[in-house]
Amino acid sequence: MIHRLLLSAAAMVLTMAPALGQEVITCQSWRHQPIDVTSDGRIPAFVPDRGWVSVRPRGVEGPQPDGSCSTEQFLARLAQTTIVLTLRNARLVAFCAPQDVGADDVEAAVLIDGVDLQRILVDTALAQPVDGTPRRDWCSR
Repeated sequence: MIHRLLLSAAAMVLTMAPALGQEVITCQSWRHQPIDVTSDGRIPAFVPDRGWVSVRPRGVEGPQPDGSCSTEQFLARLAQTTIVLTLRNARLVAFCAPQDVGADDVEAAVLIDGVDLQRILVDTALAQPVDGTPRRDWCSR
């Protein structure tokens, strides 16, 4: 029932957006492996006709696992754990407007049960939006 509603809503958006002159954003529900999320927050996902790729959530920058202090390294592991647990409990994961950024690397907006992963990470202070502000000093937290 939920899948039918989602499909009909997606069909409605796809048919209305071009008529309104708006950009159509496509989302894919690729198979993913939450247990294998990398330490820098990349999500392994299986793309039909391409194979496994590494998906980086668009629009966020977080602490690095090889950061200059133990606080940054800890926050990177905490961000990774948050992503893994959020994906593990998700009913629907959608990768929207994917763009290639390397041979097997993709950047996409990641929606988890309709909530943007970027928002989850920023709201929990485990990432900062990439909006031109200086990079946060994760060691001063």
